[in-house]
Amino acid sequence: MTLRVEAAGDAVVLTIDRLERRNAIDSDLASRLGEAIRRASADPRVRGVVLTATSSDVFVAGGDIRELHALAAGGAEGGEVLRLFEGLSAFEESEVPIVAAVQGDALGGGCELLLLCDFVIVEVHAALSFRHVKMGLSPAWGGLTRLCERVGPLAAARLLLTAERIDAAEALRIGLVSEVVPTGAARSRAIAQVGRIAEGPRASVAAMKRSLREVREALRASAAEVERRAFAEQWNGPEHRRAMDTFLSKK
Repeated sequence: MTLRVEAAGDAVVLTIDRLERRNAIDSDLASRLGEAIRRASADPRVRGVVLTATSSDVFVAGGDIRELHALAAGGAEGGEVLRLFEGLSAFEESEVPIVAAVQGDALGGGCELLLLCDFVIVEVHAALSFRHVKMGLSPAWGGLTRLCERVGPLAAARLLLTAERIDAAEALRIGLVSEVVPTGAARSRAIAQVGRIAEGPRASVAAMKRSLREVREALRASAAEVERRAFAEQWNGPEHRRAMDTFLSKK
């Protein structure tokens, strides 16, 4: 099982469970996440989604390098790869808020998942790193645009260009996350936040989410297309292939 789905009060809790791949996101898991979020959004009893993962060590270690390597070896183009992960669009399209309960390190694409969520609650021991540049890539799931929105262009440049690993306190300071909690407390705190959201009318919350999404989309203009094009250009480049080969040889 790669994704566990359970009810908890007003929330649906989605738990990523791919420990053998350090909870890395492959196209199948992206599809499962999208489907689970759409079901939760369509259920009038659900007031929010909590996204978390197994293990106290890692939340999500990025995209699944083994799958990406196989796709590159098979001649897949960058645009084709992006389409395999379209299930992740459900995060912003959802009418119920999504709260990330980060119980371990978020790396690369794992940080991009956090940027798709409305609230991000991180346990104090967790670290975060946008390590895309070390893999010869740029963010693929809208992360570059969303990171600039969330922390501003200067902090975004620092995180993206250096692939610096920051702790939870620094992530809170620059506005990358919403809240830092003690080890073991993220899940319960996220469920409690959904409970607070549930105190308001569901229709009003849904309207607010739609308004926030539409404002962001208006401000972004063509940013998403620029980002997709940058990823596609780097996808088949020698730096990306070399980085994937190095990663897999270390494994």
